Amino acid sequence: MTKKEIIDKFNLYVDNSTELSVAEESDLFEKIVKKIAIDRPWEALKTQASGTISQSGTTYYITLPTDFAFFTENNQTDENDAPKVIFVGSNYSPYYIINFSDRRQHRNSNGYAYLDLANSRIVFTGNPTSDGSTYEFDYIKVPADLALTDTPTFPPARFHDMIAHGMSVDENLIEQFPKVQSYAPENQAKYNDYMRDLAYWNSQLRVE
Repeated sequence: MTKKEIIDKFNLYVDNSTELSVAEESDLFEKIVKKIAIDRPWEALKTQASGTISQSGTTYYITLPTDFAFFTENNQTDENDAPKVIFVGSNYSPYYIINFSDRRQHRNSNGYAYLDLANSRIVFTGNPTSDGSTYEFDYIKVPADLALTDTPTFPPARFHDMIAHGMSVDENLIEQFPKVQSYAPENQAKYNDYMRDLAYWNSQLRVE
């Protein structure tokens, strides 16, 4: 379904009684999609970033992708390895991602990097260019906002009704319907059913 078709279905679920404007319906759609997206590290939202390491003085860093949500595991070949790394150079040397608050413990040390979220970048604690000037890592992306004629790629098409049900629950809260006139519990139950199905589908895509 397109975004407009999902919004039309939302209107059907609330008996066309919503007083939301077209713009407000669009905003509500995006809110629910992003609520679903942040629920867990969905396989369908995993993507890769690559490029050339930047330098400012003695600081080496990577500018975060604009759709970056959080890191995902990409180095689980050995139980003793860190599961999340930045691969550097043509040999894919793993640089372990550490917590921002632990960066001082690894200052001037090669092999580590940390997320500097306030400045939208990943900073290396040392000089990684001895391993190369390129990088690659995996992350979970934030779904892009859609035009009304666009079709969501996440969640997949068979779960699109979930968005309409989620919108219906929130719309009841926005409009402050009396509980006796609200279908929020029914729509919440449907939303939860879709979430369980989506979570099961996601679990079957993983290789443990």
